[in-house]
Amino acid sequence: MRCALCLALLVAAARAAAPATAANLHPVLAERLALAPADSLFSVIALLEEQAPVAALSRELAAGGADRAAQHRAVIESLRETAARTQAPLLAWLATERAAGRIAGYTPHWIANLVVVAAPPAGIAALAARGEVSFVESNFRAEPQERNAPAAAPLPSIGVTTGIRAIGADRVWRELGITGEGALVAVLDTGADALHPALAARWRGLFAPASECWLDLLGVSPVLPVDPMNHGTHVLGTIAGCAPGDSIGVAPEALWIATNAIGQGVGSAFDNDVIAAFAWLADPDGDPDTLDDVPDLVMSAWGVNEVLGYADCDSRWWTVIDHCEAAGVVCLFAAGGDGPAPGSIRSPADRASTALSSFAIGAVDASDPADWPYPLTSFSSRGPSGCAAPPELRIKPELVAPGVGVISSIAGGGYAVWSGTAAAGAHAAGVVALMRSANPELGVEAIKQILLATARDEGPAGDDNGYGRGCVDAFAAVQQALAGGPTAAPVDPAAPGLLAVRPNPFRPRGGELALSFALGAPAWVELGVFDVAGRRVRRLAAGELPAGEHTARWDGRDERGRPAAAGVYLCRLHAGAASRALRIVLLR
Repeated sequence: MRCALCLALLVAAARAAAPATAANLHPVLAERLALAPADSLFSVIALLEEQAPVAALSRELAAGGADRAAQHRAVIESLRETAARTQAPLLAWLATERAAGRIAGYTPHWIANLVVVAAPPAGIAALAARGEVSFVESNFRAEPQERNAPAAAPLPSIGVTTGIRAIGADRVWRELGITGEGALVAVLDTGADALHPALAARWRGLFAPASECWLDLLGVSPVLPVDPMNHGTHVLGTIAGCAPGDSIGVAPEALWIATNAIGQGVGSAFDNDVIAAFAWLADPDGDPDTLDDVPDLVMSAWGVNEVLGYADCDSRWWTVIDHCEAAGVVCLFAAGGDGPAPGSIRSPADRASTALSSFAIGAVDASDPADWPYPLTSFSSRGPSGCAAPPELRIKPELVAPGVGVISSIAGGGYAVWSGTAAAGAHAAGVVALMRSANPELGVEAIKQILLATARDEGPAGDDNGYGRGCVDAFAAVQQALAGGPTAAPVDPAAPGLLAVRPNPFRPRGGELALSFALGAPAWVELGVFDVAGRRVRRLAAGELPAGEHTARWDGRDERGRPAAAGVYLCRLHAGAASRALRIVLLR
C-alpha cells in the first residue's frame, strides 16, 4: 500500500521499455532490471525448484509421537540434505561467473533452499534462466520496528515492573515456582550487552562455545555480545533480565543467546543477515543431534524497509521462518509502531496464512496494573492485514501486552523507560519461556494456541484489529502448559488438513498446478484462486465432497479461459467452518 504511486509510475514506464526477461523473475524485479544501467548491482534471492518436505515431515513426526529432539534432528537433516544435494551445480556455475567478473558474489543457505546473489542485470537474468532456479526476487532490508531514546529522568528503584505484574508473571514465580529455569531465549535484534548486570550471569556463552551463543553478523564483536543501538538489550531485559533489586524480566532464570541481524543494508550485498540469523537460531552449534543449544523462542522486533520493491504481505522470508519453527523455535513478532490507522501493521507481522502466523504482539498501556482493561496505545499498529486471506485470518495483531513506560536494560549497565510494541512482544516472549520451563516438550503450535486460549479479552468482544484476541495472561498460560497443552475445544470434523500446492512457483507452460487437501469428514467445499486484492480469479471446486484426500488442478487461466497474469495469487479453501490459504506464484 505504501509508495503505491511511485511504484505504479515505475511499473508503467518499465512495461513500455522492458525487453523480454527470464520467466521466473519477480515482475517488479524484472521491471527494475529493465530500467537499470548495465553496470548497476542488484542483490537478489534465488529460490531453487526443490525444497525440503518440511511440512509433511513435521506432520509425520507429530503423528508418530516424536519428541522435540527427534523432530529437530529430522527437520535439520532434511533441510541440509536437500540444499547440499541440489545446490552443487548452481554453486559451481556461480563460482565460474564470479571468477569471470559477471557476478559480484553469492552466499548459499540451507534453512530454505536458496542462494543470495549480487550481480548486474545481465547476471541476474542468466541466474533466473537456469533450470534449477524456480524464482528470483529482490533481497530485503530489515530495520527496528521502533526507534527509542532513553528516558532523561532518573529512574526510581525498579523492583518488580508494572508490566510483569500486569500479565501475572510474578504470580507464576510465587505460586507455581516457575521462573524460566531450563529455558533458552533468543533475540534477533540489534545485539545485546553481555556485560549488563541484569544479563551477564545468564548468557549461555559463559559455559558453551561463544559461536553457538552469539552470532555477530555485523562484524562489530565476534566473541562477546554487544549492542551499540540499545534496542536488543532493552528487549532482552524484559524477556529475561534480573539483578539484585531489579526484576525486569518475565523469565528471570532463563538463559539467553543473541544475534545482531537488524539494521543491515543490502544494496549490492550478496548475503542476507535475517536469513542467516534464522538458520543459526534453528541449529546454533551445527549439530542436529543436540537440542540444548536451540532456543525455545526468538523475539523479532524488525520490519521491512519499504523502499521500492517491497510491499504489504511480502512473503520472501516466510519459508525461512516456518522452517525455524519446524525445528522447535517459537517465532514472535512486534506488531510495529505505525498506528493508529487501520491496516498499519507491516511485514512480516502482517502475514495471515493461518491463525498462528505471523504471531504478532501489539501494545497496551498497563502503567497501572489495577487499571484493567488496559487501553490500547495510539502507536500500536492495527490490522487488518493487507494479505489476501479470509477475514478471520486478516485480524491483527494476535495478542497485546504491556508496552508503555517499560523499564528495562540498555547497553552500558543502565536502565531506561521505553514504549513500543517491541517491549510488548518481549513480555509475551518471556511468557513463552515460562511455558517451556514448565513443559519442555510443548510444541510451537501448542504454545501459540495456549497463548490465544488464555488471553484476556480487553477490547470489543471477540477478536479485533487492535487487541487481537486480548492481553497475554502469564499465569493462565503457564497453568495450561503444566496441564499438558491447549484446553480441548470443539473441532469442526470437516476441518481440512494442510493445503498443499505443487509446483510453486508455477509456470502453466506444459503443466498444471496441483492443489491437495484432506477432509476429516464429508463437507461442503469451496476452493478457488484469488488475486492479491481478494478478487476471485478461478473457482476450482464448489460442492459436497467425501472424507479423504482430494486434488484439484489449475491451468493458470481465469474464469473466462484467459491466461492469468504473472504474479502472486492466493489459493483459498473453505470446508465446513474452517479455512486454509496458501500463496501461489504464477510465472510466465
